[in-house]
Amino acid sequence: MGRKTWVRLLAVWLMLAPGAALALSGPLARIVALPGLIPAMVQQLIPMEIELPPARSDLAAPRVRIAGLAYCGGDGTGGAYALGVVYPEEAAAPAANTLSPVECNQPLEPIAQRIALTTPGAPWIVVIKIHATWRPWQLSLAVADAAGAGKNGSPAAALKSLGTFKSIATANLQILPPPGEGRRFDIALRFQQSTIIAAAFASGTVANPDPYLSSDPALNAEISSAPPRSNALADAQYAFINQMLALYAPVYEVPIRVQGLGQSLKAKNVVVSGGDRSLTLRGQLTFGGLAYNGAMHAAGDDLLISTIALESIDRTTCDMTDMIARLQCQAQQFAGSGSGQALSAALTSYYQGQPFHYSTANRPLRFTLGGIKFTAVLEALRSSSRDAIFSEAGRATIRRIGPQR
Repeated sequence: MGRKTWVRLLAVWLMLAPGAALALSGPLARIVALPGLIPAMVQQLIPMEIELPPARSDLAAPRVRIAGLAYCGGDGTGGAYALGVVYPEEAAAPAANTLSPVECNQPLEPIAQRIALTTPGAPWIVVIKIHATWRPWQLSLAVADAAGAGKNGSPAAALKSLGTFKSIATANLQILPPPGEGRRFDIALRFQQSTIIAAAFASGTVANPDPYLSSDPALNAEISSAPPRSNALADAQYAFINQMLALYAPVYEVPIRVQGLGQSLKAKNVVVSGGDRSLTLRGQLTFGGLAYNGAMHAAGDDLLISTIALESIDRTTCDMTDMIARLQCQAQQFAGSGSGQALSAALTSYYQGQPFHYSTANRPLRFTLGGIKFTAVLEALRSSSRDAIFSEAGRATIRRIGPQR
């Protein structure tokens, strides 16, 4: 097992999925979708079904779908625009890549005519401009404009007057797997010009999240300094991370192979703390039948590991009346102390200078949005710490669970 692999296993101690019951100042965790992630993320939302009101007979079909979404960016007031293609549910769907962000500021009618020519299986299609807005605690999608094309016309005018066609509650959400399934959370959203921010709060603790979604110089600096391959940034409070550690993973087993060592190292009661450009993990570890108090320190702009220290835990006082038993006890304690120093030196020598990164390839996150289930993984590219917050910049992949057509 390579150095980076073991460092990532160590970093499993950090769990950034939203969720905790204790009220902390500010959001428990935030995720920022950068420009490189948003188009792929939007494509995972389609097809999106729209159930039309029964009274709207002018729309010709009781159920229609949206395909070919293209994200257009923020509207300058916390909302965002997108383009989508509407078609009858029973018809063949237009191609998923039929729209491009470069068309966001173009007239809709020629776009609709172009798509209709390449979608012969649909009697009509309508290109709509979607306005997404979020207010505590609901995400709303509304039709802002529409233009259509078809063999016998299209219901573009009716769709244009439809207004809000989908509302998604973002409060009191159950988003954690067992044993945290009973905890509830409120999710706030902010659409900026080229990014999307999602912030998680313990349910009912924040009435107005806007101050936490406004311009954050520290967060902006993290975004600006993210590695070129990054398409997402996630951060969480250290206190919240410790709640997740206690809830989900009280004991870890980390296989290591350093200078001939092939046994498993187990860690429990792990806590993490940090400050500006520094991070420390502490916990109790067992190795080869011996127990240690362990600490790992990382520092710098990418939290490079500096030291790993293990101190033997004395389980007895060696106050036996029998001299032989007392000498054996003292010898075991001395051996434990020596092995701790030797193992500390070996681990520090081997991992010193390696970045402390958390990647979720083996532990994909799962969440539900608007009734659609998704998985997400993050390949960490850069770690940082400021005040009481740990953050990662990396490359995220989001996939829809189940068929898209």
